[in-house]
Amino acid sequence: YHVTYADKSGVLMGGESVSGIPLILEMAPWSHRTLWQESYLVCFEHAYIQIELPAPLAVQLPGKVTVMKDAGAEAQFEIPVLPNISAMRKQAMNFIQVVQGTAKPPCQSQEALQDLKIALEYIKCRCK
Repeated sequence: YHVTYADKSGVLMGGESVSGIPLILEMAPWSHRTLWQESYLVCFEHAYIQIELPAPLAVQLPGKVTVMKDAGAEAQFEIPVLPNISAMRKQAMNFIQVVQGTAKPPCQSQEALQDLKIALEYIKCRCK
């Protein structure tokens, strides 16, 4: 996808996929001095996935994933039970496995480069 809009305050970014599907990212629309609130909502025509993340340094606290599917008569909700492990610890464990060669990286360098290009596109669009 590519960036089509970025507001100057840095809260909203719009984009479009190669096939013309729009996307909107709302980043840090509010903050709280003592609470950590980080979530993602991915919407489809008849479904959504909501991800709620704990604070990065929270110990042994999993996130929460909710999948809603509109099956017609009644919406179906799935909330899987996630392992009770901190996100930072899991990230460190994954990094060590990649360095040791016992696991593959979560993405290849070309994908990471594309992410950096999109970030640069966002910054340039925001400065217009």
